[in-house]
Amino acid sequence: MQVSPESVRKSARARQPNRKYTNETFTGLEALDSASEHEVELWQRAEQHSDSDEFDEEQVLEEANEEDEEEDDVSSAGSDASGILTPNGHSVSAASDADMDIDSTAETPGLRRQSIRNRPYVLKRRPKRSDGIHVRGIPDPVQIPPKGVKPDYIYSVFGDATQDLVHMARSRDQWCHEATLPRRPNKTCTEGMHHFFSHPEEKRQIEATEGWEWYYDHGGHQHLSKSQASVSLGADKAFTHLAPSSDSPRTIFMGPYGRQVRFDLPILRFLALSEAWEQAHSQNVTEDDAPDRSKSRKRHDGWLLNVGRGARCVEWAPNHAGETQYLAVSTFRPKRNDTSGQPKFSPAFTAQSFPTSIQIWSFSSTEAPERRSLLDPDRSPCPRLVICTDWGDAKHLRWCPMPRNLRKDGQEGRIPIGLLAGVWSDGYVRVLDVHLDQCEAQRTSFVKLTNAAFTAKPPSTLCTCVIWLSPTDLAVGCANGYLALWSIYPNPAPLSSASLPSPYLYTPLHDSYISSLSSAYPVFPHLLASTSPSGHLRLTSLLAPQTDYVLAPRLRHPPSHIHFSEPCQAFIAADEAETLRMWPIRRFFGPITVARCPSQGLALGVGRVHGSVIVGCEDGTVCVTSPMRKFLFPKLTSWQCPVFKHEFARRGEQEGHKSERGRIRITEGYKTQEAPVLRGTGKRAVEGMVVATIYEDEGQVRCVNWGTELNVGGWVAVGMGSGLVRVEDLAI
Repeated sequence: MQVSPESVRKSARARQPNRKYTNETFTGLEALDSASEHEVELWQRAEQHSDSDEFDEEQVLEEANEEDEEEDDVSSAGSDASGILTPNGHSVSAASDADMDIDSTAETPGLRRQSIRNRPYVLKRRPKRSDGIHVRGIPDPVQIPPKGVKPDYIYSVFGDATQDLVHMARSRDQWCHEATLPRRPNKTCTEGMHHFFSHPEEKRQIEATEGWEWYYDHGGHQHLSKSQASVSLGADKAFTHLAPSSDSPRTIFMGPYGRQVRFDLPILRFLALSEAWEQAHSQNVTEDDAPDRSKSRKRHDGWLLNVGRGARCVEWAPNHAGETQYLAVSTFRPKRNDTSGQPKFSPAFTAQSFPTSIQIWSFSSTEAPERRSLLDPDRSPCPRLVICTDWGDAKHLRWCPMPRNLRKDGQEGRIPIGLLAGVWSDGYVRVLDVHLDQCEAQRTSFVKLTNAAFTAKPPSTLCTCVIWLSPTDLAVGCANGYLALWSIYPNPAPLSSASLPSPYLYTPLHDSYISSLSSAYPVFPHLLASTSPSGHLRLTSLLAPQTDYVLAPRLRHPPSHIHFSEPCQAFIAADEAETLRMWPIRRFFGPITVARCPSQGLALGVGRVHGSVIVGCEDGTVCVTSPMRKFLFPKLTSWQCPVFKHEFARRGEQEGHKSERGRIRITEGYKTQEAPVLRGTGKRAVEGMVVATIYEDEGQVRCVNWGTELNVGGWVAVGMGSGLVRVEDLAI
């Protein structure tokens, strides 16, 4: 019986088509040429022996020639010498094995090949590029491991430089054990609050002395003081810059849960947090609750301030390591109801000028050296200075964060506080040289500024946000998506001239409004992260802003604030999914989720001397978490500590008295809870639909800020939309 050749059953390997194309796309490229591959192999072998003193280039070439000769001998031996002996003793033809595709998953009987996924992947050095491409401290994109092989996480996030790895390890040992709240430093300073390891004492001293010679020795202070002009005001005239439409006091309910006490807090007045708990126990405690009285009498050292209007910015003044700390608070004008139904202008792109103010409050710590980091409950805070202006709301306020040794500047009887930069709603960026009168320690001074120490504005647009790059340089975001850099000294414009100074760098970053800026100071001060309503996050190097930048994946709702976390070497912000995400500077294209918020995060504060982060949400909840644990160890559970919750009710009526400004309830005493970051654990579904809650503007948390110095690093200031500011020490 004769069998046709077509009816013969072929093996699986023979039936599989050969993956070769008639018109090969990459044919002729030098990178895929055998000669080029041979040169790369020689270069890699030379790099492996480059650190050795006994490396001989001639010997490497000699060995390469010998290997080539051996390959030629094997290929010319014919089919008799081309057999490959497998572990099972079978002989497989080398010619037939060469026809087998390397990507094929079919198994050959008697030959068990190692899976590509199980093969160890080794990152090899590539030859130096001659096309101008450079690496930013991360592995070359050409060397990305194949699918299924996970690279070293630490090296991909922190880089392979010894200095960066040492900083990461020291930060991990110092703060990684803190689950939520920061800890005070121990006696050996091996745990708790500490200065960043990338900013050692020697570097801080150089910045504090040589970095401020322009101010003290080269006439910088005289130049700024001549430009800044102010006049004194009485309390009655300054009240128009402070009070909202209604000057009635705020009605607040606070204290132990179920035993809260009512307080009426006037404008520019304060309330001790411990007072609410003491009155609650004195009024509502019965004989049945006597055993629990000692447990509930825990002292709550902190203060609640009424600044009048809703708080927009709260900023602690740096470089004050003594017993007195200063807090700058800016407010915003409440929204007015428009009866026409259509806005007459766009507030984000239109300059607005109206009376407003900036308040400087002072807080005292305990006098005992061993307890200097605690708030002093016996010395009440005081509004030391109220700066009144007609420039509109101060949208962004930033103290100069660089270290500075405060010394006498020629003004006797005045205390220097620092340089305060801000962006006002009239579209200008200004710098204020803030001083306080030393003789008026417990009195409030009211001044009205007519001119600032430095004033600038980009052409045909408005300023939106500002940060400090150095003691003399400002980075300002604009409404048209441009970035402007100014130097406040020397000012090229004469004092009597109406022209404004021009920026020394004016370059586009985004297609639209820049909502937030953040610098990677002190480790990488030339790196700048920016956000825009377009949804893009951009990391730009000021050394080459048009060529050296990277974009993060686009977000539907961009974050309103972005900050730099030095222990994690990453930028952190709250996204639209009610989560906290971190964008490492070496992997900015791949964000990492580290925590989940109770609701949409509106305010964010990063610790200056610790790794904790505080988040203010739109439902009035304030939470503290430590993202470093989840960032370094992704499999760990993220924890968060709700500090308190601020709730607002617009209408209320009690004992025949109608509250026009609404009522506020503050609840606290929440326990630490897990914060899962898995998708789908955020918003709840009601009847199969995901719902979102809209909260009152006055009940939201608008701004938060940590203390700047080592002795007060656990102090936190929280500003609410109702006009209340809460100051508390959260360190344990």
